[in-house]
Amino acid sequence: MVRNSIATSNIVTRFGIYLLVVGALLAPFTFLGGIAGAAQQQELQAVPSYVNPITGEIEDPGQNPELGQGMSENLIMRTPATLLVDSEGSTFITFRIGLVEESQDLIVELLDSQGQAAETLPYSIVEEHPDDNARDIRVMVPDEDPVLRISLISIPMGREVVCFASFAPEGEAVEIPIAEISDELDDDAIAIFENSANDEVVGVADEDRGQLLTFLAFAGGFLLVIAAVAVIVTVVKKKAKS
Repeated sequence: MVRNSIATSNIVTRFGIYLLVVGALLAPFTFLGGIAGAAQQQELQAVPSYVNPITGEIEDPGQNPELGQGMSENLIMRTPATLLVDSEGSTFITFRIGLVEESQDLIVELLDSQGQAAETLPYSIVEEHPDDNARDIRVMVPDEDPVLRISLISIPMGREVVCFASFAPEGEAVEIPIAEISDELDDDAIAIFENSANDEVVGVADEDRGQLLTFLAFAGGFLLVIAAVAVIVTVVKKKAKS
């Protein structure tokens, strides 16, 4: 009986030590998880506009608001966007770009308060959606209310296409600026509508490293608590026997 008790005590002690080691390895994630928890995420909606929403002017060479707004909605797809503010205060917006196969040389620029392109924003591709002819891109922006100038080369049209994107809380009614319709239509603009945007609203995928760090933080903390309890029970039993 004594041998069995000693063996059980040794097993519990070794188990407690193992848990302490694993918990110690995961302990750094507790700190990182706390940092990740400080990040803020908000679901938005992209608001595509053929007209510069600040100046009210059309910058696309086609100068055709009748077709241009639909073209803009095909390019800046009406799917939920994601705003992420990380623990360092950096702000990122993820949104979906359509007509990928029919375009190239995408440029994203930030507009200043006067509606002029102030700087070119680098972007990263978050996820490809070949079935929808689209991809999700992420840009780092200076604040939570940016207005972006989107330009690219339309392969079917053989020229540059320019439109704009602003962002609003998901589900909020928005007003899209509309320019006066010109009598002269750009017939070549019809080519870009060969692949229309998918009407289905699909959520934008987002790389959320905070969830992983938070999980590891809780796992490390839980193991540390279990290990501490196991060691305390072992010590108490040894003292009781002595």
